[in-house]
Amino acid sequence: MDDTLLTIFRIVAGSAVILFFGAWAVRRARFLIRLTLAAAPNPDRNIRTAFKANLRHALVNIFGNKKLLKWSLVGVAHFWVMWAFFVLQTTLLEAAGELFVGPTFQLPFLNSIAIGGVTAYDVLGFSQDSLGVLSMTGILIFAGLRLSQDPRNHGRTSRFAGSNLNQGWWVLLAETAVVWTIWTAHGIRWAEGYAPTEAAFVSVAFGRVFEGLDPLFLEWVGAVNLVAHLAIVGGFLVFTLHSKHLHIVTIPFQELTRDPNKDKALGGLDTEKIDMENMDEDTVLGAGQIEHFSFDKFLDFQTCTECGRCQSQCPAWNTGKPLSPKMLIQDLRDHMYAKGPFLLGEIDEAEAGDVISIPLVGDAPGEAAVIDYDVLWSCTTCGACVEECPVDIQHVDTIMEMRRYKAMMESSFPQEAGGMLRNIENSGDPWGVGQQKREEWTEKLDFDIPRAIPGTELDDDIDHLLWVGCSGAVDDRSKKITVSIAQLLHDADVKFAILGNNEACTGDSPRRLGMEYLFQMLAEQNVETLNSIGADKRTIITRCAHCFNAIKNEYPDFDGHFEVVHHSELLTRLIADGRLVATNQLDQSITYHDPCYLGRHNDVYDDPRAVISAVPGVDAKEMERSRSNGFCCGAGGARMWMEETIGERVNNNRVDEAVATGADVIATGCPFCVTMLSDGVAEKVGKGELEDGRVEVLDIAEVLTRGRAQTNGHSGAAAGGDASSDHAAGDGSVADTEGAGQA
Repeated sequence: MDDTLLTIFRIVAGSAVILFFGAWAVRRARFLIRLTLAAAPNPDRNIRTAFKANLRHALVNIFGNKKLLKWSLVGVAHFWVMWAFFVLQTTLLEAAGELFVGPTFQLPFLNSIAIGGVTAYDVLGFSQDSLGVLSMTGILIFAGLRLSQDPRNHGRTSRFAGSNLNQGWWVLLAETAVVWTIWTAHGIRWAEGYAPTEAAFVSVAFGRVFEGLDPLFLEWVGAVNLVAHLAIVGGFLVFTLHSKHLHIVTIPFQELTRDPNKDKALGGLDTEKIDMENMDEDTVLGAGQIEHFSFDKFLDFQTCTECGRCQSQCPAWNTGKPLSPKMLIQDLRDHMYAKGPFLLGEIDEAEAGDVISIPLVGDAPGEAAVIDYDVLWSCTTCGACVEECPVDIQHVDTIMEMRRYKAMMESSFPQEAGGMLRNIENSGDPWGVGQQKREEWTEKLDFDIPRAIPGTELDDDIDHLLWVGCSGAVDDRSKKITVSIAQLLHDADVKFAILGNNEACTGDSPRRLGMEYLFQMLAEQNVETLNSIGADKRTIITRCAHCFNAIKNEYPDFDGHFEVVHHSELLTRLIADGRLVATNQLDQSITYHDPCYLGRHNDVYDDPRAVISAVPGVDAKEMERSRSNGFCCGAGGARMWMEETIGERVNNNRVDEAVATGADVIATGCPFCVTMLSDGVAEKVGKGELEDGRVEVLDIAEVLTRGRAQTNGHSGAAAGGDASSDHAAGDGSVADTEGAGQA
């Protein structure tokens, strides 16, 4: 009778637990699937093609924890817990068998497979317990990290600031309970004499605690533990589907449908062609409501783990701005869930209330909205958040979708950037200097450069086109860098031409501001010009990281398929070929600043350093934040043209780090970075925090020119720049800019 009652309890109670939590989980999963399918389609994302292209990346990142292991202690702890999760799924099969068969159940065939006296069950039992121990160790590490970085003690310096702290602790508690009840179940089986293996060393240790107890009592303890284990697993499943832990379910879908072009670097933005002639009142540009985001963004929102790695690396957050990439994704996710029932037709407008009327982004700081005005416009699009995210969330693309809507649909954006837009529309460059002055920098040279004429293909002996860019053509400080690059190319006998007055802005700044239509007009115009001179048969050299990214990664969407190199890449090649040799001993220490649009966006890290290292006497010093972990100068995302009034200036933060290395020179490979870093140095000098002339900001081409100055007599007009940064103001005059390069 007691055995019968025990069996009834075990089967009925266990089955009830499975049915209850199973039904709850299915209901939630159905809601999530329907909600994801309610998102806007992504016409540029072919799921089948993306799946094939992303398979290797997904396997490495999910099962190998590639990105997580960049943070060694956290990565190792997560690796242990994750693989314990995978292997311990076998215990669910054992639990199901015990539920309906009893404690004598064993997985079939495993004890009949043996090599050298070791059975498959021995291997499984040892693996289960070993990974259980590693999982518990990982859980302790996670708990220690959460306690040591508790935002209640560390404020915004904690990467957990803004995360759902209680959810994190519930995850750790549930994982502990799951492992503990597994060991208890296995220990009771051992004490009863039903253990399939002695290799499960922790289970055996648990079993010794129960050894010698009454068999019926043990069976009752085992049955109660089994039901409790199933309830914990079921409850954890439901919790997972309602919490940040959902990433364990969504990450395979999110990784396999991501943009395969962003495997090693961020590259360009997605392009949806704007056809003004076929627009109507229902046309939406960008994302002004949550349902305007495509399905891949909905997967991003659901996959965020709230780990805070993005936040810890974000230049805006680190300088006191309100933008946290993590909290931005969280806010959009929470709004998506809140609006979900309305989107799925489960409730009407009256029941939905404010959730359908609140704007996605405010038009002024502090205005009620899902995303605050200052949050959206603080982003420099540097990509540090995407680089650090262990689940490959595309924060920058999400921000750009909202900017596009605000800028093009509502004409709502920081008004100081309006001058930049007007200048590009009227004069072809952000400074408003005009096309007719784009060739003035060539007057500093003692040789002629062929000019490419639109509609006429370049001569066969010209194999390179130097894309000077707006800054290099019209900004006084940047002109010196252009002269230096041109001189180096001439010295190396590189046959190149320029477009000169026929060159126009690539459109990077308007695009990052959200003015996609202006960018597309410029892109189409430039592609037509480049194709008409035969640039597709030559190599385009760019000296601006933003021009490099636009022409290389974004112009292909407009039939502009060109071979594009950054000047650091070409200079490195010329040095390696012996065509450029530096013999002048500089005896200076130099630290290199990685431009975001050269490094994280295009994976170019080694070439600029190789150029610097080719100069004798250079003592190269790395900043703590460098390469893929580099810190932004503050100019990207069209921030070059906006005032920076909240918190610390991003460029000042970076300059402080550079100066702390003790370097004499801060070298970089982007004119925007030169401007921002020069302004930061000038501000420190003005405040008396740095001796005037103590630190220079140079482009890598200027460093190489100095290394060749006594060799070939070409010190040139641009053998080095001064620490100040003059650039043309919006009215075409030359003005000293105040602060971090904002015009």
